[in-house]
Amino acid sequence: MIRTRLLTLALAAVLALTALGAPSQAQEKIEIKFVHIFGGQQDSRSQVVQGIADAFMAQNPNITVTVTSTSTDYIELFNSALLAAEQGQAPHIVQVEDSLSQLAADSGYFTPISALATPEQLATLDDLVPTVRAYYTIGGELLSMPWNASNPILYYNRTLFAAVGLDPDAPPQTFEEVLAACETIMAQKEELKLTACINFPMSAWFAEQWLAMQNALLTDNDNGRMGRATEVLYTRPEMLRVAEFYKALAEKGYYTYTGRANDYNGEGITFLSKRTAMSISSTAGLTLFMNFSKAQGFELGTAPLITPGTDADNGGTVGGASVWVTADHPEAELKAAVDFIFFLTSTENDITWHKGTGYFPIRQSSVARLTAEGWFEQNPPFAIAVNQLAKSRGNVANAGFVVGPSTEVREALIKAFQSIVDSGETPEAALAAAKQAADKALAEYNAVVGN
Repeated sequence: MIRTRLLTLALAAVLALTALGAPSQAQEKIEIKFVHIFGGQQDSRSQVVQGIADAFMAQNPNITVTVTSTSTDYIELFNSALLAAEQGQAPHIVQVEDSLSQLAADSGYFTPISALATPEQLATLDDLVPTVRAYYTIGGELLSMPWNASNPILYYNRTLFAAVGLDPDAPPQTFEEVLAACETIMAQKEELKLTACINFPMSAWFAEQWLAMQNALLTDNDNGRMGRATEVLYTRPEMLRVAEFYKALAEKGYYTYTGRANDYNGEGITFLSKRTAMSISSTAGLTLFMNFSKAQGFELGTAPLITPGTDADNGGTVGGASVWVTADHPEAELKAAVDFIFFLTSTENDITWHKGTGYFPIRQSSVARLTAEGWFEQNPPFAIAVNQLAKSRGNVANAGFVVGPSTEVREALIKAFQSIVDSGETPEAALAAAKQAADKALAEYNAVVGN
């Protein structure tokens, strides 16, 4: 299993007592390798990355940045990077999904970017959006550089809303309002040729958002930020509220998913082919949703992520990934890698990345410049994630959870939701089983890694 091999590699790295090789002399020509997940067919985001790399190389003709995608899956990409590092062939820069941060730190294969950056580069970190910076700060240290930051939002078919008599300018905002809208929509299911009312990936990420909105924690020890998490809090009322939403959607026939966990591409196709009226997905796919909905002949609607209720006003968490620098490279290559990372995430390129993808800006200066030029006013969908993040209260709940075995912890929760939707399991029983599985994963990981 991928997760078993991943954990084994990380723990072996922590326990191994290997010395780092001595830096070699900087050579006239330097090559650095950067791996990311944007390698899928028709994924225009890879072109944006390459364009930024080309601009960097034009300014630094002695440096070659080789940009590749070894997988479109975060776990597989991370696993591949660890295997390469174990063989002494690690890429210099690795895109690491947000929940894998603790595992990356524990693996021993990466060097904190704060230990490599120049004083001038470190000074620019004050410009990072506070919530974004807080998410990737562990133990008071910024270990990696935030890059492709995202939030989930609601996508809906405005054309269909109008056809069934719903106001396209007033999309649902809460769990209860989604259920009410679905009742109206599904009354015309046959005429509209719908499979269901709403679809979204079977993912733990949305539940994490809905928990943060309720100012609730996912694990003990302040979401694992004041000490290693030892138990998940899946059986508390806030998570039960989320599970009951899944139950209501499933029992009424309002929800569908592809049958595969974390299938963002598949769920996007379901919605864009007009088999559902609403979907929830990341802002990372905003430009793709906009382009494909136009090709499919319907008007796309976008709105903030629905909340459990009007009382759930604490704000969501940051999603996406950051970029990490691998250890054991010559000094000149490490310097080139860090220089490229700060170029990649500079205000100018942060704006380029945002406009080309839908990921929200990570720098306050980027938001200010985009606002001043009227970008958000002219392109309202791009403002949703920025506004959502601005409303987050900046506490431990929306700072996000930090655990080593994040894959296992999330998989346990996904299986709980699947058992509710697919098998009619009660939310209470499903969450109890998820807690047992996740707590076991935490105990096994902590027993080896320690504090």
